[in-house]
Amino acid sequence: MKNKVVLIEINKLKSHEAIEQKHLAKLIGRIKKDGRLKNPIVVDRTSFVILDGHHRLEVLKVLGCKKIPAFLVDYKSKDVHVYLRRKGLIMKLIKEAVIERGKNGKPFPYKTTRHLLKYRPERINIDLRELK
Repeated sequence: MKNKVVLIEINKLKSHEAIEQKHLAKLIGRIKKDGRLKNPIVVDRTSFVILDGHHRLEVLKVLGCKKIPAFLVDYKSKDVHVYLRRKGLIMKLIKEAVIERGKNGKPFPYKTTRHLLKYRPERINIDLRELK
């Protein structure tokens, strides 16, 4: 299965990072004004853990959407890299820890990780009405 963008049910997704309320409030305003979601979130295709796009997911929940465009990736692939953004965390960050945090409902703090992909689709520009 290749990486691809699909519409996925929001309730199937698992977060590995917390959200920041100020950023969420700004993003709600921006997406509501646009009436469109411009970029998909990035999700591990096996576990449904969100790798990038936690705030976009929360915005769509607030706006009453049931689906979200997701770029499904093979998280075990060498094309997906994860980096630690926060200094002072004792654990060595590995992909398995990200998946575990998503599954156990105990997310890392906001902006703990950064995921870099060899390829990431942008500018999908989907009308929010299609996501309800």
